[in-house]
Amino acid sequence: MMVHFTNGTTEFLRQLKEKEQAKIWVFEGAEGALAYTEEPNAARFTTPRTYERVTGTGDIPDEGYIAINNIPVTDEGRPIFEDVFKKRAGKIDQTPGFKALRVLRPRSGNTYLVLTAWEDKQHFEDWKASESFQHAHKKDAGQPKRPPFSAGPAYVTTYFIDNEA
Repeated sequence: MMVHFTNGTTEFLRQLKEKEQAKIWVFEGAEGALAYTEEPNAARFTTPRTYERVTGTGDIPDEGYIAINNIPVTDEGRPIFEDVFKKRAGKIDQTPGFKALRVLRPRSGNTYLVLTAWEDKQHFEDWKASESFQHAHKKDAGQPKRPPFSAGPAYVTTYFIDNEA
């Protein structure tokens, strides 16, 4: 399954969402606004960024909080990275406030996206402070600081789902 993103002002993306006959979410954050769709033929975005869904669970809600972990991955590290997330599939599902997960492979470039949807920002923050998060992200003694698939530092972008459109 392919998914598509595009950037723009919140107002422009709201208008785009109204015009399309497909499900489009508008995300608002400090970095700006994004439109996101999982519809295969709905991406009439002028400058789309297309990703392939590697794995995922849950449904993106119409309101809530989105955290996107942007992870640069080496070409040779792609199978390792994807395997790690496929093995983790379902482990976050019972976390309070969790709504959805998407692990997205870039069609161009090397930065994978791990999108998580939450009921609200506090549930995301609670998860980051939880033992299960610490366990999933711990490094064993002797393990390198960065995983073998890493092509550079990862970073997180966060958004609120715009439900006014």
